[in-house]
Amino acid sequence: MATNVQVTFDCADPLKQAGFWAQALHYVMPDPPGFGYLGGLGQAQGLPEEHWNDAAAIEDPDGDGPRSSSRGTRG
Repeated sequence: MATNVQVTFDCADPLKQAGFWAQALHYVMPDPPGFGYLGGLGQAQGLPEEHWNDAAAIEDPDGDGPRSSSRGTRG
């Protein structure tokens, strides 16, 4: 029996890394519910623009594979 997991990566550029893995795995980067893009959510929440790339996620469009997220590292 398979185990359902979510994998999270620390990286310098979460959107770039998520985009790479989305393309490699044929996944999608979903927009936040009710928003057309990630920055729209950040703007609505009053998050400064320099933090809009602090995290990104990808998921299997068929819902079968695990979800993956990327979190930004700050030096």
